[in-house]
Amino acid sequence: MLLLLALVSYAPALRNGFVWDDQALILRDPLIRSWRLIGEGFQHYLFTDAAASDFYRPLQRLSYTFDYAIFFLSPAGYHLVSILWHGAAAIALFFFAEEFLAVCDWEAGRRARVAFLAALVWVWHPVQSSAVVYIAGRADSMAVAFGFLALFLASRMGRASGGHRTAFGLAAGVCFLASALSKEMGLIFLLIWLIIFFAQRPRSSVFATVGLVATVLAAYLSLRLPAEHLPAPVPPREPVLVRPIVVARAVAEYAGLLICPLRLHMERDVETHPSGWDDASLNAAAWRELQTLVGILLIVAWGYAFWRIRKRRALFLLWLLALVAYLPVSGLFTLNATVAEHWLYLPSAFLFLVGVIAFDSLGEDSLRRNFVSVCLTIWLLALPVRTFVRTFDWKDQRTFLTRTIEAGGDSARMWINLGGLELSEGHLDAARKALDRALTKEPDNPLARLNVAAVLIKQGDFPAARALLKKINDPPDVWARAEESLAVLENRETGNVNLMRLRLASRLGPPNWAIEQRYIKALKDLNFPDRAIIELKTCLGVAPYRAESWQVMGELLHHIGRPKEAAIALAEAEANDVHLHDRAAKPLL
Repeated sequence: MLLLLALVSYAPALRNGFVWDDQALILRDPLIRSWRLIGEGFQHYLFTDAAASDFYRPLQRLSYTFDYAIFFLSPAGYHLVSILWHGAAAIALFFFAEEFLAVCDWEAGRRARVAFLAALVWVWHPVQSSAVVYIAGRADSMAVAFGFLALFLASRMGRASGGHRTAFGLAAGVCFLASALSKEMGLIFLLIWLIIFFAQRPRSSVFATVGLVATVLAAYLSLRLPAEHLPAPVPPREPVLVRPIVVARAVAEYAGLLICPLRLHMERDVETHPSGWDDASLNAAAWRELQTLVGILLIVAWGYAFWRIRKRRALFLLWLLALVAYLPVSGLFTLNATVAEHWLYLPSAFLFLVGVIAFDSLGEDSLRRNFVSVCLTIWLLALPVRTFVRTFDWKDQRTFLTRTIEAGGDSARMWINLGGLELSEGHLDAARKALDRALTKEPDNPLARLNVAAVLIKQGDFPAARALLKKINDPPDVWARAEESLAVLENRETGNVNLMRLRLASRLGPPNWAIEQRYIKALKDLNFPDRAIIELKTCLGVAPYRAESWQVMGELLHHIGRPKEAAIALAEAEANDVHLHDRAAKPLL
C-alpha cells in the first residue's frame, strides 16, 4: 500500500524532464555510462563535469548507471526509479517503527497501526517532494531506505541468537555502509543505533555493537578518503551571535513547512538581506524578526515536551532521535544553505512517529480525541493533493526556475540559472533582465558577470563584454570560462582563433571537457591534428574513462589516415558508453 500510494501521489512526475542538477548528474556525468566504470565511480566525488563539491555518494551514481543502461536519457524512467526508492524508504520506516515498538513491549496490533500511519503521513507529505521529484535528490531516499533497513536488522540482531545473530549483524553493517555511501547523512544512523542500543541497557553485545559501528566507519573512510576530490568553495560563516538567530528561524521555517506545506520551493534562506529603507525591505526584515520570536517559542515548547514525556520510553526515545537527526541541519553548523526542504526528509520520519504515538495515546472516546481525529483526517487527506500538485513545479527547467522565483526563492543563483536558460534560447533581453536582477542581489557574482558578457557578445557589444570578462579572475573554474569567452569574442570580432588563449583556458582551474573540446576542435580546424592528438592524450591521462575523449581521438586518427589506431580508440569509446551510438547522432568534431 505504501508503495502504491507513493506512485499515485507522485504520478505526474513521470512526465517531467531533467532540471537543475539533474542535468549535471545525468546528462554530463561520464561515469554513469558503462558497467565497466562502476569501480571508477567509487573513486570520484559527485559532479565530475560540473562545479566542485564535497559530496561523496557513489551509490547514488551507481543507481544512475542502472538507469542510464535501461532508460538511456528518457526522464520518465529516472523519475519512476526515484519514486520507487521513496516508497522503499517508507516501507523500511514501517518495519523499523514496528520493530522499535516491539522492543518497547507494545502489542502487535497497536504497533502495526502506529507504524503504518506514521509511514503513510511521511510518504504522502509534500515536504518530501524535493527529494523525490528532483532526480538529483534521490540520495535522500536511498540513504533513508538503507538506514531504516539497517536499524531494523540491527534491532533483530539484538533479539536473535547463534548464526541468525551473525547474519543480522552482517546485513545491518552492509546497510549502514550503503546508507553512508548514498549520502553523508547516512552516518547519522550509526549514532541513532548506538542511542537505541544503549537505551536498552544491554548487559552483553556491547563490544559487538561498537565493533560493528567502527567497522562501518573504517570501510566508509577507506573509500572516501582516497577518492579524487576538488574541494568546494567554503560558504561564508555567520558570526557567532547570528547563528542562534538562524537556528531559531530555521525551527520556525521547518515547523511551518510541516504543518502547512503551501509555499514550497527549493531555494530557501532565513537570513535577513536588507536592500535599502523602502517598505518592502523593512517589511521583510520585520517578518524575519517575528520568525525569530516564533522559533524561540517553539524551541521552548520542544524542551518542555521533552521533559514532560521523559518517563514514556518509546515517545521520549523517538523525540531524542528526532533531535539527533535534526541537529546537523538546524543551522548550528555551516552548510551550503541555512535551510532546505529536503533536509527534513529524515528528521520528519521521527517527528511523525512521535505525533502518531501521541495521538494514539489519547483516550478512546474522549471529545478531545474526536476533535483531533477530524482535524488530522482533513489534514492527512490534503497532503497527497498538495504533493500531486507540487510535482508539476518540476515539469521542465523553465517551469522549475520561474515557479521557484515566484514562490519566494528569488536568490541570485536562481536568477543566474534563468538568465542562462534565456540566453541558451536566444532571448537576449530577457536574459539580461534576469542577470541584472542577480547582480542586484550579488554585485560581484562572477557567474552573473560571465553570462552578462555572453549576452553582450551575442549583441555585438564587444568592448563592454571584454571589459566585463577581464574583471573575472576568481574562482579558477569561472576564470577559465572567462578566458574561453574572450577567445570567442576575438573570433567574432576579427575572425581569428587565439590558440594561446584557448590553451590558457584549458589549463586554468580544474579539468573542463567543454573547454578542452573547443581547444581541440580549433587545433583540428587550423590543421594541427598532431597537436590535437597530443592534447587529447593529456586529457585521457587525467580522465581515461571519458567516452567522448576516445571518440574524438578515433575521429582525429581516422582523419589523418591511421585507421587501425582509430578503431582501437572507437572501441574504447564504446566500452565506456553503452549508448554511444545513440548519443552520436553526429561527429563531435
